[in-house]
Amino acid sequence: MATRIRLGTSRSSKECLTDSRLSGSGFEKCMQCGRCTASCPAAYAFDDYLPRVVMSRLALGLTDSLIDAVWRCGQCYSCRARCPRNNSVGEAVLALREKFLAEGKISSEIKAARTLILKNLYRRGETFLPQMMTDDLLREFGPATYGRCAGNLERRARLGYEKEDARACRIPEGAMAEIRHILNATGCSDSDDQK
Repeated sequence: MATRIRLGTSRSSKECLTDSRLSGSGFEKCMQCGRCTASCPAAYAFDDYLPRVVMSRLALGLTDSLIDAVWRCGQCYSCRARCPRNNSVGEAVLALREKFLAEGKISSEIKAARTLILKNLYRRGETFLPQMMTDDLLREFGPATYGRCAGNLERRARLGYEKEDARACRIPEGAMAEIRHILNATGCSDSDDQK
């Protein structure tokens, strides 16, 4: 049975969100112990993402207050592994992302990232290409990651990798045709410019 949650302030109190992943998340039995937040890599990297707060806001019906935060989750599910009640913030985040996408409540940055990822997937069969790891993006992951990964494009060139490919050899064209077929069949190829 799906859990029904009242939406936050931007919707009328009669409107409800129904998604079985929310009941699977366990937000209604969260005791706010903070173990999920203590084990979350995203909470460590981003000041505006705390799994415990996601669960609290879900319980209060303040889903719209999470529009930006849910994109910080990396779906590692350490929240579930550490929770004494087997709750999963990651499940709730998936449901909320889908809800916000369907309602068009996503920032221009997220829209741009989605378009770029789909374009990469359609063109190359990969979601994240090496040239996307700019200095600015690397710095967001902290000094340790920056120190380890800065200059990777040059290292890759010395090792013989293609500039635009994340792997040493390309995905075979037959496999690429299957990837494109799946993207087209699921409505994930937004425009002709991905070809």
